[in-house]
Amino acid sequence: MKSGYVVGELVHIPQAVVLLECGPAALDDPQLTIPIRVKETDAPKVGIVAETAPSNGYVRVYCEGSMWAIKNDSIYSLEGYK
Repeated sequence: MKSGYVVGELVHIPQAVVLLECGPAALDDPQLTIPIRVKETDAPKVGIVAETAPSNGYVRVYCEGSMWAIKNDSIYSLEGYK
């Protein structure tokens, strides 16, 4: 786990991580918006970092055909896969 992710970086999303699907402006603070959809991973997944917001602790990740806001400390970098 790390705090600074790069757009395009592959990340590991463990089982039982909460994914928030929010509107485009929600990355500023996903906790202050009403999510369109909330999902908890039932198995480990791989995602691609699409957008970062280092000040709020969330990263926007593309996974399984959707964009999700995920807490920084819930995902792990797949080193060597950029």
